[in-house]
Amino acid sequence: MKPVGLYRQPTPSKLSVQASPGDAGPPAGFWRRSLAYGTDWLLLAPIMALALRRPLATAWAGMRDLNALLQDWLLDRLLEGSGPMPSPLALARTLMEDAPLLASVEAQLLQLSLVVTQTVLFAAALAGLYFIAFEASAWQATPGKRWLGLQVVDLRGARIGWARASARFLAGTLSWLTLNLGHALAGWRADGRALHDLVAGTRVVTRSPLRPRSGDRAG
Repeated sequence: MKPVGLYRQPTPSKLSVQASPGDAGPPAGFWRRSLAYGTDWLLLAPIMALALRRPLATAWAGMRDLNALLQDWLLDRLLEGSGPMPSPLALARTLMEDAPLLASVEAQLLQLSLVVTQTVLFAAALAGLYFIAFEASAWQATPGKRWLGLQVVDLRGARIGWARASARFLAGTLSWLTLNLGHALAGWRADGRALHDLVAGTRVVTRSPLRPRSGDRAG
């Protein structure tokens, strides 16, 4: 007979331990996530306003110039006629037949659209840098999420990298395109995952639950 001692159990270091999704913490609630998201945009707003001050001023000036151009044209048409005031349809027909004016309007609209497009792209890049850098950092959370005790993890509960954080941010576009149904999905699912979490393979979990104050407790 073989001694019992020959049958040794593997040491803990050799055991393959795989963290379950629950090890990272409970799923974050929908309203807590929404509050964190709103907090982040409150922090981003002054930064964006400062960074986009010049292009926004250019866009506003372009809109005023276009409005002044059309107002001057309309005033000239009204003053040059001695009869009754022309109908809006007649003014529109006259406008479409005024080639120099249409060329000026087209040039103004083109310039305005370029400025607006550049502004939107720059704002998206700034927001992307904010959310991606913080969620891929050692914090695993933006300042808003960190303040509320939330973290972004992968399905194993581990820290996400730059690639997954970037995928999560870009997938957020799908949530906006679905009229925010992608964000609302976090409130319907038991695991609290929104559409962009499902696409990127991430979860938002609670690391340090908010403790209610004594006055907030029922009873």
